[in-house]
Amino acid sequence: MEEIWSCIESRANALQTDQLDRAKTLIDEFCAYEYASQADFSDLSRVSIAYTTVGDEDIPLQVHVDFEGYKIERELDGKPLDARQYSSLQELIENELEGLDFQELAAVSDAEIQAALASAKKEAAFAELPVYRQNAAYAREHGELEQYRVSHQANIACKEAIEQSIDQNYDGRRLAKGTADKVMQKFGPERVMYVLAYTIQQKGWDGRFHPYNKDWARTVDIPPNPDSFGFERNCEFVVDSHAGLTDLFVSQARREV
Repeated sequence: MEEIWSCIESRANALQTDQLDRAKTLIDEFCAYEYASQADFSDLSRVSIAYTTVGDEDIPLQVHVDFEGYKIERELDGKPLDARQYSSLQELIENELEGLDFQELAAVSDAEIQAALASAKKEAAFAELPVYRQNAAYAREHGELEQYRVSHQANIACKEAIEQSIDQNYDGRRLAKGTADKVMQKFGPERVMYVLAYTIQQKGWDGRFHPYNKDWARTVDIPPNPDSFGFERNCEFVVDSHAGLTDLFVSQARREV
C-alpha cells in the first residue's frame, strides 16, 4: 500500500512539474514577443508578465501571475484592479496562459482610470494633511470637527495602506526594503507613526512586538476617543496585519524617520 501511494504521489508531482514547465514556457514566449525578454520566475507567487501605462496621465498598469494561488492579477497605479481565480494550475493554463493577449491584459475602462486618478489625488492630499491629535469631544467643543473628521479618515486610509503594503511586500521570509517608506510618502511620516503607535498601544500584550517598539509607542500621546456608546473610535485605525509582520514594518518605519 505504501508503494502504491508513493507511486501516486510521484506521478502527481511529475504532472505538477510538467504543468509548471508548460506555464513558464507560455509566459516566456509571450514576454519574448512583447518585450524581447524572459520572465523572472524567482517568486512564483508574483510573476510579472505585462507592464504598460494607460490614459493621458500614463498611469502604470502591471499584470502578474500567481502560480501558487492559481490566479492572474492586475494592478493599476500600484493598487489591485482585478483578479481571475482558478482551481488548478491546469485551469489557469487553459483559460489564461495559452491565449495571452496584450491588448486584453492592458484593457482598462475610463471609469477605472478616473478612479485611479481620484485615489492618487486623495493620497496626495493625505500626504500634506496634518494629524489632528485631539479627540472628537475636544474637536466639537472647539469648533474643529471638520479637521478631526478629515484626519480620522486619513488615519483609517493609512491603516489600510499599511495592511496592503505588508501583504504585497512580504515574501514569506522578509519584508521588502522600502515598504514603510512608500506608505510614508503617501501619508506622511507623522501619520504613519501615529497609526503604528496606537496599534502597538492596543496590542501591547502581544509578545510578537519587540520591547523597544513598545517603549517607543508609549511615548506617543493619543487621547481616548469613545463615542456615545463607549466604542473607541481610534480602534478604527488599528493595523490588523499579522503582529510579527507589523512589528517588522514598525522597525523599518522608525529607521526611516
